[in-house]
Amino acid sequence: MTSHQLLQDSVGLTLVSGNDRIDRTAIINTISKIVPVNQIESFGNLGDAKKWFILFKTNSSKEKMLQLEHLKVRDQIFSVHKPHRQVKLIRLLNIPSSISNDVIRDVVSKWKGTIVSVECECLPRPFSSIKTFVRRIRMKFESPNDEQNIPISFKLFGITIPVLLEGRIKVCYRCKSSGHIKSECTALKCRVCMEIGHDDSDCTR
Repeated sequence: MTSHQLLQDSVGLTLVSGNDRIDRTAIINTISKIVPVNQIESFGNLGDAKKWFILFKTNSSKEKMLQLEHLKVRDQIFSVHKPHRQVKLIRLLNIPSSISNDVIRDVVSKWKGTIVSVECECLPRPFSSIKTFVRRIRMKFESPNDEQNIPISFKLFGITIPVLLEGRIKVCYRCKSSGHIKSECTALKCRVCMEIGHDDSDCTR
């Protein structure tokens, strides 16, 4: 059993700024303003004083804590997140089956991770023998920072390939902003210079 499996029901707290002297009492007091203390099952780390884990007694308490992006404890700021899962699923869109898995391996090997598998995604039954234009990659990452090397899209043989990383926040492939997808994008696009961010009448080109 991996550490992720042991902690998959926990909420992670990672120190991102402030002094590195940890006051557990101060952290618990801050958390208690969000979730009652009697809902906390346990609190601790696995040897890294910057990375802490909280186990809650109820899923609703856990989800309430996960609604936060950061937790401020005095002069320290902790990111609030689900525990890091080392093996992640990455889906690459718009890839014809005529492009070999070896070509895909060569591309993704430049990302900071270990390739576990590469395969074509197939249609559901009863047509599971038919491949789609989606390539599924499983990669192992030693830390969340390593996942930052995965682009939101790349070009291959002139085709734009969107990259969908498991657990990553929504990314718009139109304006490249996070928090929404292309179909929800409201950013202006100029028909003169084709750039995002202004309308035709405001174009200076």
